[in-house]
Amino acid sequence: MKRYSVRICVLVACVALCASAASASVVLGGSSQLYVEQALNTLGVNHTVVNSMFVDPTGYGAGDTIILSEDGGGDVGYDYTGFLNAGGHLIVAGGSNLDTYRTWAGNYFNLTDTQNGWHTDGAWHKNGDFQQTQFMPSDFTFDNNSVTFHMLGFAPTQDTLLLGHNDEGVDIAAFRSYANGGFFYYMALDPGPYSDNDHDQAGWTVPFVQSALEAQVPEPSTLVMLGTSMLSLGFWRRRK
Repeated sequence: MKRYSVRICVLVACVALCASAASASVVLGGSSQLYVEQALNTLGVNHTVVNSMFVDPTGYGAGDTIILSEDGGGDVGYDYTGFLNAGGHLIVAGGSNLDTYRTWAGNYFNLTDTQNGWHTDGAWHKNGDFQQTQFMPSDFTFDNNSVTFHMLGFAPTQDTLLLGHNDEGVDIAAFRSYANGGFFYYMALDPGPYSDNDHDQAGWTVPFVQSALEAQVPEPSTLVMLGTSMLSLGFWRRRK
């Protein structure tokens, strides 16, 4: 009887999880959305578009995904901490070089001194074999170099994974875990207005969006181990 009870509980949990995933919302905001929305359409992801630099998280919660595709702008962002701790997913691509935006992003990540205007170098490189970049190429050089504009760089912490870097040695992709499966996935490259060819869109932007949408929060022990290794990598890079 106990064995059947366990099976019934597992089945009920799986059904509830599937129902939750099926009812989850995907909403796209940001100051420049064109090619990120095209990626969502290519992947067949139902979504709602909000024409605002930031999406108000009120009314969204566990399993819901807010995507912000930014290319400049000085709006003061919402506080997404409650949304993230409730199990919500926040995905941001691009950014802004204004102090108000940098202050907002600094509430969530440990930022480097990459600022004072856009930087560009033309390439993407994975830092390792992470689930959060599973569909992305290990290395990629863009035809439209403007995709590689970046204002933010990320420094390692024990609760943040650094997923990839560019040829300047700047870590440009970060993943921070929150309670109840929530996460903040930040890609500091700028595909929203610039992935205007098949090579960049199919080869990098669509795989990035797919990877971000299917990202999962690592087990706590794994996150600590990876965070520690990223700290070591950051120290080695600084010495080099």
